[in-house]
Amino acid sequence: MINLEHALRDKRILIVDDLVEARSSLKKMLTILGASQPDTATDGREAIEFIMDRDYDIVLSDYNLGKGKDGQQILEEARYANRLRASALFILVTGENALDMVMGALEYEPDNYITKPFTLNMLRERLIRIMTIKEQLQPVDEAIDARDNMLAISRAESLLGKNKKLLLPLTRSLGKLYIREKRYQDALGIYSSLLNNRSISWARLGQAICIHYLGDSKSALALIDQTLIAHPLYVQCYDWSARILRSLGRNEEAQKQLQKAVTISPKAVLRQMELGRIAYENGDFPVAEAAFEQAMKLGRHSCYKSSKNYLQFAQCARQLLKPGDSREQRARADRAFKAIEELRQDYAGQRAVMFETCIVEGKTYGVLKNEDKARASANRAEELLAQMPNATSEHKLQMTEAFIDTSQHVKAKKLIKKLRAEGLENDGIEKLQLLEDSLNRVAIREYTAELNDRGVRHYEKSEYVEAVKVFDEAASYEEAGISVLLNAIQAKISLIENTQVDVSHLKDCHRYFQRIGPMGDQDERFERYERLRNSFSRLKRAAGF
Repeated sequence: MINLEHALRDKRILIVDDLVEARSSLKKMLTILGASQPDTATDGREAIEFIMDRDYDIVLSDYNLGKGKDGQQILEEARYANRLRASALFILVTGENALDMVMGALEYEPDNYITKPFTLNMLRERLIRIMTIKEQLQPVDEAIDARDNMLAISRAESLLGKNKKLLLPLTRSLGKLYIREKRYQDALGIYSSLLNNRSISWARLGQAICIHYLGDSKSALALIDQTLIAHPLYVQCYDWSARILRSLGRNEEAQKQLQKAVTISPKAVLRQMELGRIAYENGDFPVAEAAFEQAMKLGRHSCYKSSKNYLQFAQCARQLLKPGDSREQRARADRAFKAIEELRQDYAGQRAVMFETCIVEGKTYGVLKNEDKARASANRAEELLAQMPNATSEHKLQMTEAFIDTSQHVKAKKLIKKLRAEGLENDGIEKLQLLEDSLNRVAIREYTAELNDRGVRHYEKSEYVEAVKVFDEAASYEEAGISVLLNAIQAKISLIENTQVDVSHLKDCHRYFQRIGPMGDQDERFERYERLRNSFSRLKRAAGF
């Protein structure tokens, strides 16, 4: 058993609590117990600043810290940034009635927890127990801090053979170390050995992870489902279920599992990002939009801040935008452009990010039918691409698409030719071919539009023979729209009415009507369509066709 006063004397300690009375009380208790001037932080932001600046041996953080980061996020960010050593202690302080929720929601497990309210004696006993175990685990933790997994495994195995009281923490550490070293059979063995005597949720999850890596993903999923029945708030089970389902190609089920996890633990940035990615791939843009918006907000003042979250949020918003002036559409467009503006402010010196920002901005303006602003964004992207010495083929493919979207076809053709000369990987070749096909379709649409205009001019001069010839050429392309087909029908009907019945023209009209298909009465062209059908039917009867 350790001497607490001696153990705390040289420890660097941080207390995190948003309530001044709670901070003062805990600081006073720790000072009485032997701590020397513990630091205090009033919120998650200040706590992270302290942790980034100093090496702490012990962090005691309240879970609920008001509007900002909570205790979970402090732990998550500290571990992610490698600012919390394995040999350090992170102790979560929480109300007893919220313990199940808190422990189930943690992405990264704390070393231990203390429930409120507690007295000085309760705190003393709890710290003695926690620090005694931590001191015994020190050789393993030091090896982990040194990133020597093999040494950590060797020391943990040795300790396990000598001290059965350390069974739980050593099994937990060993299991993670074995998995890290891809020794899945060893990890499975140690988890199973523990589970033969005790039912422990994290060991059951570890067992499932090993079974998955050993090739039996369906059994792993069944085991996770069993664990969730007993511990429905164990959020990491949902994470792993989603990961395994995704490896099996069951992406929609994976999304549902992550949505459950986010309901339990909404402040985990990495989980929100993963949900956004899967939902986007599934075409569920409302869920993806909400997930990336949360990832943006939660990561804004943390190490998780990423331009990709902003870009992907704007892309989701673009997918959901429709031309129109409804309040919902205006609000969505405003949020997308706000994200784009924040990107410009925060990543101004990063040309690649600014290039992608311009691309997304241009596509968003394109959806809103603002052609001038879409082209201006494409032109800014072109300028940035020219300044990027290491521009990738993906950047050039994006630029090609932007040129096509903004009717800059000569530039698109030049870039396609350049990309073919440079050579692309298989995936890039497929994308390039799709862009080239798209460019050809656009060129054909423009050509049919030009033919349509010529046909209209002939028709207005009552030059029906010439009009029919030009409209037939326009209609010969699959890309010809309904208006072109209606014009071709009208020109043929007018020619017949002004000359004589020609069965071949009537057959062409029949074929064009079939291509148009049924037209709803809400379509602005419906009256004209009905009038032409009536004229066509009359001429058919007269010709006995």
